[in-house]
Amino acid sequence: MAKITDDQRNQYQESVQFYKKKLEEIVTEQHKIKSSSNESDKISNEIKIIKLNLNMITIFCGMNDLSVDLLNVKNTAFLDKARQQIYDILINLGNIVTNYLDVPFSEYSDNLKKLDFMSDEEKLRFVRYIGLCNDLIKKSFGENTKWKWSFVDIDSRFAIITKNIFDLKKYQKIDQPTEAGFRERRAHLSIIQKLLQNASNGLREKYELSTKSIEDLKRAIDFQKALLRINSVIGDTDKVETGKKQIEVWTTLLEKYLSELESKKRVR
Repeated sequence: MAKITDDQRNQYQESVQFYKKKLEEIVTEQHKIKSSSNESDKISNEIKIIKLNLNMITIFCGMNDLSVDLLNVKNTAFLDKARQQIYDILINLGNIVTNYLDVPFSEYSDNLKKLDFMSDEEKLRFVRYIGLCNDLIKKSFGENTKWKWSFVDIDSRFAIITKNIFDLKKYQKIDQPTEAGFRERRAHLSIIQKLLQNASNGLREKYELSTKSIEDLKRAIDFQKALLRINSVIGDTDKVETGKKQIEVWTTLLEKYLSELESKKRVR
C-alpha cells in the first residue's frame, strides 16, 4: 500500500470535519429529545432517537468512503461504530415489539399497539431505512470481512423486527385496493417474506460453512416455520407447500445430525 502523503492526510482531515459536525448535531438533537421525553410519548421519542441513530450509520459509512477515496484505506473504526449501532437499534426495537419468531400474531399484538402512532407508510419507510443502513454497512465491510457470520445474526434480528411491527390482523381485515395503505401493507409483507427466507438461508449457510452448530440449523428451521405461518395466514398456498417441503428436508438433516452425535457419544 502506498504511503499516505501529508497533503492527502490534510485533505482528509479537512473534509471529514463536515461529517463530524453532523454527528455532533445528531447527538445534540438526541439529548433534546431525551430531556423533553415523558411517559406518554416515551415510545415515539425512542423511535425518533432510533431514526437519528440510523442517520449516524449513514454518516459513519460516509466517513469510511471518504477515507477510501482520499487515503485509499478503509476506516474500520467508523465501520465498527456503524455495525454496533445497527445491532443496538435492533435490540432496542426488540424491546418494544418483542423478538418472538414462530408464534401467533396474538402473542405480540399488544406490543405492536405501542406503535399505533405510526402509519403503514411510516412503518414501511422505517423498515426500508433500516434495511438500507444494514446493506450499506455490509457493502462497506466487503465480502471477506471477519464479521460475515455476525451479519447473519443481524439479518435475523432485522427479519424478526420487520415482521413484528407489521399489523397482520389489519392486513387480513382490509386487504383491499380501495383501502388506505393497501400498497404499503403489501410492500411491507413482501419484505417480511423475503427477509425471513434470507435469514433462514443465512443461518443454514452459517451452519454448513462455519459453526456446525445445531442451534444455527434449528434457528434456520424456525425462520422457515415463521414464514410458513405467515403464508398460511394470508392463504398463499404455493408458498405454503414449498415451505413445508423445505422444513421437512431441513428437519431430516437435523435428525440425521442428532443421530450422528448420539452415535459418537455411545462409541465413547
